[in-house]
Amino acid sequence: MTMHLPTIAVRPTPRDRETLLSYLSRAAVMRELGLWEFTSELGLSQKALIALDPDAVTEVGALFELSPDEIAELVSWSPRSVAGVRMHFRNEQVVSRAVVNPTIRGCPKCMREDADLSDHAPADGMVMRGDWQFRHVAVCVRHRMALAPLWTETRQASRFDFSTWLRRLLPNLMDGRVDAETTEITAYDHWLDTRLSSATDPTWLAQFPIDVAAQICQLLGGELIRRRIVPAGFPADSPARALGFEVARQGPEAIRDAFRQLADRASGPNDESRKAFGRLHDWLSNSALEDPRYDPFRDMLREVVLDVWPVAAGTKVLGVSLNKRLRHSVVTAAEDARVSPALMRRLLVAEGVVQEDDPRPDARLTFPVDALEPLLAAIRRLVGPKELARHLGCGEQQLEALTLAGVVTPRFPPEATRRAWDPADAERLLADLSHGADPITSVNTDWEHVHRAALRARVGIDVVIAAIRAGQIATGRRSDLKGYAAIFVRKEEVDAVIRPPKPAHQTMSDFAREVGLAKNGAFRRLVEHGYASVTVLYNPQTRRHDRYVTPEDATVFHARFTTHKLLSTTLGESSREVALRLRKAGIPRFRPGGEYLGPIYRLEDVAPAMRNLSA
Repeated sequence: MTMHLPTIAVRPTPRDRETLLSYLSRAAVMRELGLWEFTSELGLSQKALIALDPDAVTEVGALFELSPDEIAELVSWSPRSVAGVRMHFRNEQVVSRAVVNPTIRGCPKCMREDADLSDHAPADGMVMRGDWQFRHVAVCVRHRMALAPLWTETRQASRFDFSTWLRRLLPNLMDGRVDAETTEITAYDHWLDTRLSSATDPTWLAQFPIDVAAQICQLLGGELIRRRIVPAGFPADSPARALGFEVARQGPEAIRDAFRQLADRASGPNDESRKAFGRLHDWLSNSALEDPRYDPFRDMLREVVLDVWPVAAGTKVLGVSLNKRLRHSVVTAAEDARVSPALMRRLLVAEGVVQEDDPRPDARLTFPVDALEPLLAAIRRLVGPKELARHLGCGEQQLEALTLAGVVTPRFPPEATRRAWDPADAERLLADLSHGADPITSVNTDWEHVHRAALRARVGIDVVIAAIRAGQIATGRRSDLKGYAAIFVRKEEVDAVIRPPKPAHQTMSDFAREVGLAKNGAFRRLVEHGYASVTVLYNPQTRRHDRYVTPEDATVFHARFTTHKLLSTTLGESSREVALRLRKAGIPRFRPGGEYLGPIYRLEDVAPAMRNLSA
């Protein structure tokens, strides 16, 4: 049969945030006893009280006539062991190290105020508050003072004998010798104090256990300070916890952005993710690796790591093994391609995969792995111009013409690499030119080599090849030749399809012959003196501008002049006979300024005599 002690008449009143052992210690001080001496007299188990055994707690409530709410509040501020390395504290589960520490801390100012409220000795009023033992609480919000270490004791029983320790420290506590420095109270401090006291949390961190949220604030802030990354307008000398909270309270995007900034600051060629994220990385990848409560933060950090560093397949990143590589650096890409990093960087710049002015070193300049796959295939095939000409079966001059015309182009700029050509381009060209080609021999003289056809037609080789690809010109292939050298086209098809038409008008020389003024440049001099007109037109066949006689030019000439040849045609006589008759008729030749311009006459001089000439 269990014996119950009578209720305790002289007993303290529970205070805000007080722990159960603090309450019992104050009752012990009233009797000038140590905690465990007092509880022993009450028949309460030391071990059961430390463990907050429900039966022991119920017994305390009965002995001290505490209401259910009072006993529940005392217990809520007292860490209680649960399954795993966890403690139940303020209706949350936290890791034991968050609330169990050999060093007991407190606010001396709070304790001096408590002493003033004492019913008996000063120490019986001094309350040991539960929030002081939460590792992430650093200050007393009420007094703007850092918590002071009061004593350190490894043995639990001795550590929690508050009555003995407080009586021993009373002089130092009362005269301020253990006071810590005053400090600014940050948004983090207010947030943590409010969450502990009322379980109220308006921030994104509300979804996480309080020790997880506070630990992330501390670690993230520590790394931001180490890298001197402070938000605009935020005090540069702020504690790590405050800076971390300022970021973490905003949620995932702000946290990822902070991670990216940390990654950017680790810009050295050998700066890996561990160096970039320091203790934060170590915590998430080692210390808390098996704690699933940190998974959302681990996932966010892993996302940034994989987006920045060239992590190889099979590597474990924050506890997860990577199935395949997601990003390459210039260095890892060069290793895969078996080329130098310098060459790889030039090729990547040429492809537009990376920017030429990117300041990052080769080991840190990364890009998606998909961008490298087609590049790697091309790099392994690259050849120089001589080797490409051999693949094509053409000479150097022909290759130069094909290149200038854009028919074949280097896979990379020649300044990036001497081996800039992809033989696959040559193979595609030959396949296009050979498709449907007729077999021909050297005796087929109505065929000409495709390159010769372009020269004769005075067009670029690209024009001829475009017509072949469009099916406008058929090709023939000589069996005694190979590659590009074996490709021929019909001359008549080139002329019909490719060769551009010349102007439809007579050239100046043709017109001069027609009117009998070709000798000694007679018509040319007539034009130069301004007595006849011509029109300058572009001839696509010769790619030159030349002088032509349009119908309008001819009409003007015939309205003013005639010649032996024209009169010969009109009269049906030889030019000699016409010249003789003109002399007999006394009709003078056209000689402006006395200059001889050939057998040309003004029509107005000849017209009156035309009847006689016709007779």
